[in-house]
Amino acid sequence: MEILGFCTKGMTVFCSISICTVVLLLVGANCEETTNGGNDHLEVLNELGQTPHVLLSIIARNEEKTLPTYLGYIERLDYPKSHISIFIQTDHNEDKTEQRLKEWTKHAKLMYRNIKMQANSSEKFYPDSKGPNDWVVTRYEQVAKLRQNALDEARSIGVDYLFFVDCDNFLLNPNTLKSLMAQRKTVVAPMIRAFENGTTYSNYWCGMDENGYYERTDDYFPMLKREKKGCFEVPMIHSTYLIDLQYYSTDNLQYYPPPQDYFGEVDDILIFAFTARKAEIKLFVLNQEEYGQMLTPSTPEMNLEDDQIAFTDAKIDWMAYNKPLISTNLTNHRPPPIDNLGFDEIYMINLARRPDRRKKMLMSLEELGLYANEQDAVDGRTLTKEIVEEMGIHPMKDFKDPYLERPMTMGEIGCFLSHWNIWKDVVANRLEYVLVLEDDIRFESDFNRKMRNLLIEAKELLWNVKWDLIYIGRKRMSQSEEVRVAGTEHLVWAKYSYWTLAYILRLSGARKLIAGDPFKQMIPVDEYIPIMFNDHNDAELMSKFPTRNLIALSVYPLYVYPTHYVGDEGYVSDTEGTITVYQKETNSTSENSALDERNDSPEVIAERRFQQRKVSSRLQGDL
Repeated sequence: MEILGFCTKGMTVFCSISICTVVLLLVGANCEETTNGGNDHLEVLNELGQTPHVLLSIIARNEEKTLPTYLGYIERLDYPKSHISIFIQTDHNEDKTEQRLKEWTKHAKLMYRNIKMQANSSEKFYPDSKGPNDWVVTRYEQVAKLRQNALDEARSIGVDYLFFVDCDNFLLNPNTLKSLMAQRKTVVAPMIRAFENGTTYSNYWCGMDENGYYERTDDYFPMLKREKKGCFEVPMIHSTYLIDLQYYSTDNLQYYPPPQDYFGEVDDILIFAFTARKAEIKLFVLNQEEYGQMLTPSTPEMNLEDDQIAFTDAKIDWMAYNKPLISTNLTNHRPPPIDNLGFDEIYMINLARRPDRRKKMLMSLEELGLYANEQDAVDGRTLTKEIVEEMGIHPMKDFKDPYLERPMTMGEIGCFLSHWNIWKDVVANRLEYVLVLEDDIRFESDFNRKMRNLLIEAKELLWNVKWDLIYIGRKRMSQSEEVRVAGTEHLVWAKYSYWTLAYILRLSGARKLIAGDPFKQMIPVDEYIPIMFNDHNDAELMSKFPTRNLIALSVYPLYVYPTHYVGDEGYVSDTEGTITVYQKETNSTSENSALDERNDSPEVIAERRFQQRKVSSRLQGDL
């Protein structure tokens, strides 16, 4: 009967055996239910025609790092706050979780029906644990007790629903709660995937062995990848799920103490699944839409700093391909203090017509605690043959791109000049160590700590190797093996490479790159740099630059990668979409420019024309 919702509190409905039989046959054994879908989640009422009362359970320990983002998405749920009560429990904190929750509660209590908070500050550690992420038996037991407390609280105040949302789960879809209610299931979870690319972690199991432990099945990945969409029966859900307490059967749900006939480990999700099966309550996971993201569990060896780094990495990686995560304004949230990792300057190159990239890069750098000297890139669209000649630039006449077999483009000249301006600035200000970043990059995990350690190693290496440049991100073009630099853990001798995504440059390197006098026979910057460190697959091309004394290394593995590759959705090239240096300004050129302007906003068009008027004089003064 529970499947139909007939046995609900405060309402009695009679049905014939034949009707019940038909419904049970429709449910079947395929573990898939047809969801209401559409816009049905926009209006959800209980049996009395009233908006249901929900108790939201927040259980937090050492979550100072996630709370601003987590609470931001809780506030954003599209559900009447006058019908949401919140029950907060927190204990064993080594950080400022309790303070942040109190701050938020103070400001949010007028928004919600009720907020109740229970905090225990007497203990910061579990006596038998080795660290904040060590799940000892006493911690499992405590979490089960906290879940039970929330269930008891929901029953005592008589709410319609109990909504568990763990603090490392972020409900990006504001319709999540209404969508869950619309499924009319006793227990249902929104499918939430982990942030990390390639991970298979989520908040449900598709299989469980006879001992109640996880078992991989063939159904898992089609559901995880949303190749199959719907509301599926599963043996286990956790982290975020909704319990409809209007069903009498939910009186049998329990977390702690474990039932007398339960012989498994004390684990809240295992006990809950056991009592649900015993009460004949089916568990469901909904993947009809994208509902949110979650962090993968920390390993026992990780400390709170490691946890913060993991969350920062998740936010930055998410931001590279999606809208930045939001944060609440109701609690204190300060970005990390500025720490430029030992560099005299960090440069970030960005085109004025790419404000989206600029915004994401600046937000990413802020999350990392890095301050960037924003460098306006020279836009190849603003360059003309006359402007290039005025600057004394002579593109190499017989150069052809080795893969596209075309001359250099105006975009490539703009790219070269963007890096050239930085090299000139390094020399003018006698900066010993700088980091150069382009704006279309993705940082690898734990970037700050890796970079800090790398720079220490690189400075120590100067006693033996007077290096000039270290690639942080690149595309390796040489098939030859790159030899590790003796006495280092992270450095190899760089061979022919493309891309100037990210690199460390010393003052000596900037001087050598300028001394190569590239304006007399300009080639793309990622061809020029390998030639200057004497490693290129075109010996004739190398011979045109007789002084090739740059000493270049590369970190291995790399710390920076491009956000998009050629052919990826969202890939945009700012060098290929421009005319070549020897292309006549024919009708095809005009048509290409017109197409550019049709795709650009009026502000971008005006900015381009302004740049065309000033670019020559601005650059001429720097040469």
